[in-house]
Amino acid sequence: MNQPKKTNTGIIWQKIVKVFPILVVALFFVLNVFTPLIADDFSYSFVFGTGERVSSISDIFISQYHHYMTWGGRNVAHFLTQLFLFIGNKHVFNIFNTLIYCFFILLIQFHACGSLKKKNSLFFIAINVMLWFLVPAWGQNFLWLTGSCNYLWMTTIVLFFLVPYRKRNADSVYRLNIPFSCLFFILGILTGWTNENSSAAVLFLLIAYFVLKIINKEKLCLFEITGSIGFLIGFYMQLSAPGNYVRLEVLESMATNQGGFIIKIIKRFVSVTRLFIRNHGLFLACFSAVLGFDILFYQKKKIQLFTWFYFLAGLAGTYSMLLSPAFPDRAYLIVTVFFCITVLNILTQTTIEIPAIVKRNLPIISIVFLIFLSYSFLSAGKNIVGVYLKWQERTQYILSQKEQGIMDIEVKAPIPVSNKHTSLYGLSDVMDEANAWPNTSIAQYFGIHSIKRLQGGNY
Repeated sequence: MNQPKKTNTGIIWQKIVKVFPILVVALFFVLNVFTPLIADDFSYSFVFGTGERVSSISDIFISQYHHYMTWGGRNVAHFLTQLFLFIGNKHVFNIFNTLIYCFFILLIQFHACGSLKKKNSLFFIAINVMLWFLVPAWGQNFLWLTGSCNYLWMTTIVLFFLVPYRKRNADSVYRLNIPFSCLFFILGILTGWTNENSSAAVLFLLIAYFVLKIINKEKLCLFEITGSIGFLIGFYMQLSAPGNYVRLEVLESMATNQGGFIIKIIKRFVSVTRLFIRNHGLFLACFSAVLGFDILFYQKKKIQLFTWFYFLAGLAGTYSMLLSPAFPDRAYLIVTVFFCITVLNILTQTTIEIPAIVKRNLPIISIVFLIFLSYSFLSAGKNIVGVYLKWQERTQYILSQKEQGIMDIEVKAPIPVSNKHTSLYGLSDVMDEANAWPNTSIAQYFGIHSIKRLQGGNY
């Protein structure tokens, strides 16, 4: 039988869709360009323990040693942060951050589909749209230099590390050669050394993976062993950092869930569950369950086992935070990613038919949706650019005051932030007291005595 010919409208629409990923990447780069250094960026411009500005790669190693001993074990993320700040040209970070973001999206697509052989522009766009609306601290995770190195870059390492396990699960004869299996040991260390709940999520995924291997009496190949050993070493190095206990004491003193250990855990469980619901975790879990139920009981098909692994990793990434006094929205990225992969992976396995009316009117429906998405993007873009311009204005004012010999400076603050896609959303701006953070770091960065908020100087 002859295949039905595609209409001119359909062909044009397909060509337009293929351009969208390029547009997404270009817009992401532009948002990076209009994101200034903020908050922790000023602190990490200096060597922990000495207070001197980072001026060499060796300074970064010295800084990370002091950081490990006095504040926390996220050395991989903070090494990257200090490396980009040492380079001193934010345009370099903007370029690399955009490239990593593209790689990150492609890794999500791989884990959802099991392959990148079928290049699908709509899939690429769908992932971006899901993250745009579902990630609770989008600006902190993807645009803020320190936040991006801690979450976007570390989540990318996690997803890259899991690629061979995903391929091995789908194809029992798949394996890495000996040189790559040895290098995989290093990647395992980096993965275990990312950040706390990301590593916890991977740990539970690997436990499920190896339990299944034992049940099925399957032999292990070299990369599975080297990667997992490396991961456990990195995870141990991260958790055993003496600085973790220092930071834990500070967070405990600020926490509202005081009481005995059991009481704290109960209160944190309630708090984490509320966060799970508020940040769409329950919705994604229920949506996955409904689709999974349809596949199992109506379509009479089995669900790929790795789907359950991603789901388990999402839950582990959430409830591992019971051990922490605080669970900031930016730390929720790994959870959102694993649940999005779960949903997309189930969708690739379903045979649910799209109604004919939707197929016929797909271009119109897409245009309506794009208008809605454009409004969301323009609203975010307006706030992002607004923050950037006000920071530029503030910077010029600080430098002009410094040139006049005025070293104790007052500025308007805080800069208005209303959109979660803005990097400053949820972060501290200049405070009332000169000796408060981040005032001290900002003053040190600009080489002035002090900076504080101008009383009555609101925007």
